[in-house]
Amino acid sequence: MSNKHFDIEDDEIRIISPKGKSLRKRVSKKTRRIIAGFIVPVIIILLIMTIWLIARSGSDSKPVSPVGNNTENQASAIPPQSAIPIKKSDAFCIVKDTIVNDTPLRIITPRNAIPTLEVGYQPSADSTAVLAALAADVRGDNGMIAGAFVLKGNLLSKGKAKAGFCSIINNEVTIGVSDASPMLEQALESEGYFFRQYPLVVGGQLVENKPKGKALRKALAEFDGSISIIISLDRLSFHDFSQALVDLGVKNAIYIVGGDSPVYYLNSDGERKLTGTPVPSKYENINYIVWR
Repeated sequence: MSNKHFDIEDDEIRIISPKGKSLRKRVSKKTRRIIAGFIVPVIIILLIMTIWLIARSGSDSKPVSPVGNNTENQASAIPPQSAIPIKKSDAFCIVKDTIVNDTPLRIITPRNAIPTLEVGYQPSADSTAVLAALAADVRGDNGMIAGAFVLKGNLLSKGKAKAGFCSIINNEVTIGVSDASPMLEQALESEGYFFRQYPLVVGGQLVENKPKGKALRKALAEFDGSISIIISLDRLSFHDFSQALVDLGVKNAIYIVGGDSPVYYLNSDGERKLTGTPVPSKYENINYIVWR
């Protein structure tokens, strides 16, 4: 250490004591190398982290388009509206084919759709229909609807031709059996819907019907917590069809127009399908249960 009190050599540091006295201590070259070897990597790491944080914040604020920044490419990457498939969140039908005791059935269940009744209606001309099927029978002698029929609170037809009924009140479908159902009055008072048909299943029990013979059968059914249309893919008697519905696990069901009558539905892929044969529009009182 230098003998001069105020002189400091290049390889010295001065330490000031509390009493104002100064001490000088020589730092070896080895110590300086150790300090430099520690500080330099730390500075480099901090610099790299700073650059990474800046780059990350920039990428979050300006997301990169998967088709690039060219506006022409972005426009061409979007398909036309007609080519966009219907999303699962939109209205559609779940369609399932099954076999119950050697009886093939098709179960069509609408999702995210609101039910109504329509009279003098053509489903093929309705692009908003998710599911549509003939509902009440039309009499052959006078062309009137068989049994009581309510359309938006208006009584279009009267009678108790069949004990089974379907009511639609506040978008809720009720299926049951009653000669004098209070649901008819509720439909009239609430601008609802109501029609009658043959009962098939009540409370999980089979209901016998008088008509004989075999035909393709269709039912409006309460099944698995939902309202579905169930179609027989083979010709069946009323009894065999009702028994198949019971064995399937249907809780309540009424008949809807069978034979080769049409059922229109939109499947989950956005494809419109038709089962049966379209009915000419000349029938004034032709009526459908429709989900949109």
